[in-house]
Amino acid sequence: MRADRRAAQWVPAFEQEWAAALEESRRTFSLGGLYAVLQEWQGRIAHAPAVDAFGASGYDDSDAIDMAELRGRRRRR
Repeated sequence: MRADRRAAQWVPAFEQEWAAALEESRRTFSLGGLYAVLQEWQGRIAHAPAVDAFGASGYDDSDAIDMAELRGRRRRR
């Protein structure tokens, strides 16, 4: 992650999410939050090349739906 060109943005974001999950883990004695943070970041890193290629393609995605909003809808069901 630190070697990626996005390191200036990604590393602080990861560290913040990790710290919050670690604190939750200490309170709840559960590793679920830590696992979720790792899984989320593994996905971000794995899909970064595809996201870059899509961005470079010039495709108009102004009518796209925010994935965070979709995930929130799915969790509420």
